[in-house]
Amino acid sequence: MIAEGKDFGPFDFLAEKDADFSVRFMEELFVEKGISLYRPPEKITPIYQIKSGLVKIGGYSEDGREGGYDVLKEGEFFGNLRYLDGQFSEFAKVLTPVYLRKFDSDYFKYLIVHEPEVSEWFNKQVVKRWCRAEERLFAIRSLSPEERVNRICKYYSQEIVIGQGRKVKAIQVISIQDIADLTGLTRQTASKILKSIQL
Repeated sequence: MIAEGKDFGPFDFLAEKDADFSVRFMEELFVEKGISLYRPPEKITPIYQIKSGLVKIGGYSEDGREGGYDVLKEGEFFGNLRYLDGQFSEFAKVLTPVYLRKFDSDYFKYLIVHEPEVSEWFNKQVVKRWCRAEERLFAIRSLSPEERVNRICKYYSQEIVIGQGRKVKAIQVISIQDIADLTGLTRQTASKILKSIQL
């Protein structure tokens, strides 16, 4: 039974099954800061869900420069569901020590198609990410640099748990370059604005 207002994701679904069933399709793991979970040209990835910590996803420019397009938090998922006809080319890098749930991608796809509770959770997550991407694009097109940085700082202002239970504000562990990437600014401009903001 789903608690009112609770997101019911694939882990919750599997937890309601017997433990052996869960172990076959999902494992929990701890990953240290700075580790790449995958990067181009890897096309086949598991599906990960963040239990605690932050993960950056992004891509590479033609000259090999890394550019992040999102920093994901607790509860969010990422990986290649193979819906893009081979055009998947993102990287996933751990920004803080993280605990992850790693799902078999074929089984994850099976769950989101055949299990209504998981399907509803998945649809909500996709719409939230889509909305966030649209809001960031709107901000880049219409807000001043200061407003963009303030908006990102506000979004990442909540406390997160990293490693063995240490709590920090998410914005305190996101690099200036990541903030620049998320706001469409240069690193220098983002740095100058951040110096004037009390975090």
